[in-house]
Amino acid sequence: MDGGIQCFPALGRAICFYAARPCRGMDGQTPTQITAAGLDGWYGTLSDPDKVRLRRYLDSDASSAESFLLGVMAGAQEDHNFRLAVTAGAYALTLDLDDMETFRVREAYIDGLAAAGMYDEAKAQCELNLDLFPSVRDAVLAENGGKLPAGIMCRNRLIDILVGVDHDYDAADAALDAFVEIGAMDPDELAYRKQSLKIHKMQRAFDNIFIGKKERSPSRPP
Repeated sequence: MDGGIQCFPALGRAICFYAARPCRGMDGQTPTQITAAGLDGWYGTLSDPDKVRLRRYLDSDASSAESFLLGVMAGAQEDHNFRLAVTAGAYALTLDLDDMETFRVREAYIDGLAAAGMYDEAKAQCELNLDLFPSVRDAVLAENGGKLPAGIMCRNRLIDILVGVDHDYDAADAALDAFVEIGAMDPDELAYRKQSLKIHKMQRAFDNIFIGKKERSPSRPP
């Protein structure tokens, strides 16, 4: 996980405005990059504002629909265009993908969902990728020099949401055990992660006590 528990903020209302890059498609035609990636049908379903936002990411790898949409998701996520990242991810998961491609696409989709504040759907997608993880673990390790990468979104964002949104520490504790069981977390991390949960839970309890006392204390006269 990314250095401990992180509570992902709901930034889905953030609105970003960007000047469109010059490209084909400004006259209402489908950009050539979209056609090259085989995404004309998907492009036709987008709203006009999303088409404008998409122009910013037309330099994504158009060698396949999957690679193009992954590029769109990465760029949109970086720019806080989370809803566009979600739109691209949802469509990408309808493509004919193998297990590793599905895992990779869903990882990006999970990150967009969490950032957009769509926590229930993010958790559901986390569970799906965790179910898939044992079948792709070897490939994940191979891509990361034989080590588990820090940025496994189905693992990290599930803990973020369980702790930071649901405040369900029991579920988070059980999830840590499950991560080790399926090989998504190194066993020697387990004690440290569980201790982090305990500290976080105690800190939240103290914060709630402090807030309660502050609310009950009589206001001082001016």
